[in-house]
Amino acid sequence: MLISARLGPLTFASLKREFAMPAPTNRFKIALKEKRPQMGCWIGLASPYAAEISATAGFDWLLVDGEHAPNDLRSILEQVRVIEASDSIPLARLPIGETWLIKQYLDAGIQSLLVPMVETKDQAEELVRAVRYPPIGSRGVGSSLARASMFAAIDDYLTTADDQICLIVQVENRAGMAALDGILETEVDGVFIGPADLAADMGHIGQAGHPEVKAAVLDAIKRTVAAGKAAGILTTDPEMQRQCLDLGATFVATDIDVTRFASAIRTSAQKALSLLPDQTASGRMTSANSSKYLQQLCKHWSHKAEVEFNETHGRINFSDGKSVEMSATQDYLSIVATTRARGDLEHWKQIIEQHLLRFAFREDCTPIWDQSSS
Repeated sequence: MLISARLGPLTFASLKREFAMPAPTNRFKIALKEKRPQMGCWIGLASPYAAEISATAGFDWLLVDGEHAPNDLRSILEQVRVIEASDSIPLARLPIGETWLIKQYLDAGIQSLLVPMVETKDQAEELVRAVRYPPIGSRGVGSSLARASMFAAIDDYLTTADDQICLIVQVENRAGMAALDGILETEVDGVFIGPADLAADMGHIGQAGHPEVKAAVLDAIKRTVAAGKAAGILTTDPEMQRQCLDLGATFVATDIDVTRFASAIRTSAQKALSLLPDQTASGRMTSANSSKYLQQLCKHWSHKAEVEFNETHGRINFSDGKSVEMSATQDYLSIVATTRARGDLEHWKQIIEQHLLRFAFREDCTPIWDQSSS
């Protein structure tokens, strides 16, 4: 057995005491304390493979969403693991700020947490206690089972973990905004403003860019920064991103993997299908009022589509590739209906017919379609 004059027999336990390791350093928390802006992306595809791709992009941080994405703790942990292998820092948003759930996320080794829908100072104080060990907190002690302590390989985990946990609370409704000053008096590390839920609560659902919502968000960021706390936001609006950074926000998410993928794959499909010929159908409707029908149909759809018309000719173009072109004479109305290669041409013809019938002057306005149309 090896002998040390100072330690005596060099057992595994004595080596652990001599070379004790603290909890892993939280680079995200340090950056926020140093007021270094951290740019991030929201991860909602619920796939480790997709998260690994995102981790190659170069964002400072990636937040795995457990509130609105179809994740549970196991799937979140799988994504956190692949992000940890990159230069990006993993964060996770819980579905709800329950003490027992926070304990599980922390034990899994997730050091930076975002807790949604925080509305009061008392709630924020309870969350602070939930991320700290007794006697100052209420986090359960189970580090020997925990990935966070490398399964008890980090000898000093229990005494050093608290300092490496970063707690961000999400303020996203009027109640939270009213309580913001009190929330900022607690020991949370930062406040994340949620524009989408705030907009809904303010009566502007789906309008995160509404002037009243933007004013409330920017005011909250000012107050958060003035209180010495880190302020953050998720917005895909470049102007809003710049305004928040200029006000001192230090963690700003500028994109979402779900919307980025959805937009890219839809654009790709549109480009592919654009290589195929459009579908067209030609028809004719006999009527002495053909010019009136042409003008009425163009006026009716002018708020939904690009429309050009006069008394004898009209064209209506919709953004999804549907169009209708019409020519009117004294005796009949000629119609050319068009859809993209995979559009439902028959349904489009029916819609045109139904609208013409609505404008009819007590006559049958059903077009006769050319059977050879394609």
